[in-house]
Amino acid sequence: MLKFSELKKYYNGKKVLVTGHTGFKGSYMCVLLKYLGAKVYGYSLKPEKGSLYELIQKGAKKYRSAELRGPLVAGETFADIRDAKKLTAFVKKVKPDYILHMAAQPLVLKGYEEPRYTYEVNVIGTVNLMEAIRQTFSRHGILSKIHRRGEVCDPVSILNVTTDKVYENNDLSNYAFKEHDKLCGRDPYANSKSCSELVTYAYDKSFFSNKDIFRISTARAGNVIGGGDLNENRIIPDCYRSIKNKKEMVIRNPKSIRPYQFVLEPLILYLNIMAMQKKNKKYEGNYNIGPDKKACLTTEVLTKKFFDAWIHNVGANVAVGANVAVGAKFTSPHESKFLRLDNSLIKKTFNYKEIFDMDSTMRCTTKVYSDMLHKKNIYQSIIEVIKDYIS
Repeated sequence: MLKFSELKKYYNGKKVLVTGHTGFKGSYMCVLLKYLGAKVYGYSLKPEKGSLYELIQKGAKKYRSAELRGPLVAGETFADIRDAKKLTAFVKKVKPDYILHMAAQPLVLKGYEEPRYTYEVNVIGTVNLMEAIRQTFSRHGILSKIHRRGEVCDPVSILNVTTDKVYENNDLSNYAFKEHDKLCGRDPYANSKSCSELVTYAYDKSFFSNKDIFRISTARAGNVIGGGDLNENRIIPDCYRSIKNKKEMVIRNPKSIRPYQFVLEPLILYLNIMAMQKKNKKYEGNYNIGPDKKACLTTEVLTKKFFDAWIHNVGANVAVGANVAVGAKFTSPHESKFLRLDNSLIKKTFNYKEIFDMDSTMRCTTKVYSDMLHKKNIYQSIIEVIKDYIS
């Protein structure tokens, strides 16, 4: 596992293209990369008013340190990942050193409601990006021309972020999915991500086999927790909204078990994978990124931990709405009851060890949400969380 100071050597001054950079994880990644001195280029849908990305951008303009003050990105295009023409033009313009693919329709319930859209974004969107990369760095691309002249070729490092839900899940109690298990998500969202994995595999074998030019991996990350997430139908954002709006908290599946990890845990691993595979092709692969078994909790337990942390870390006097009843109020479409990843490969390959336990996770998560509620500088809040995490 590279230390943060070592990551700076890989990313400082380098061009990193992030798709989905205005999303929850994308926003945190932009702050991380700016902290590392990278030149970030984002391709994503335009952020909604009041989104985490918008709040971070506003805060960055007012940050006290000149080194970290200013725009999050060196350039960005607000467009749909399904627009192959715009995406290809952007990749060709940037010619990045690293490409991190996080643009997605990320919600299970929306996958049921809009399956066609979910497949178009998650599957065709991946195809569009792979085509853009192929056209930019292929036989007629800049890197291969340099390589043919016998000069040193610096390969483009690519990571496709999918999900822990890509596996065929029969709800086997206590079973932890391994990277070689069958890819066959059951619902449209999970299945579309399984397809995205297969698209990546096909492009790697068909077009990206020249490892002097291309290095590519996929990361199957579990559920992440962090302050500022405002997505619908996610347990922690729903907890925050119940406090903010003073409404009852409702849990779809209170007994479902999921692996939960702090948002910076997978993001730091993404950066490690991209850096190390750029250095050595042996680090290419498909990686499960999830916490240890002790962080696999029911949604009901997770909810209670959030409210307890809010009262303890923020103060009961501002925790209006925290003492609400929890319980399933409606019948929802099928979602797996049990899900856990075997993280032994990522641990062995990168000497990875979790930094934040659940208490630290909830402490930092409630801090950022509290700062958001009280209209503080969210960019500064996340910088402080990053400093806490790497200290």
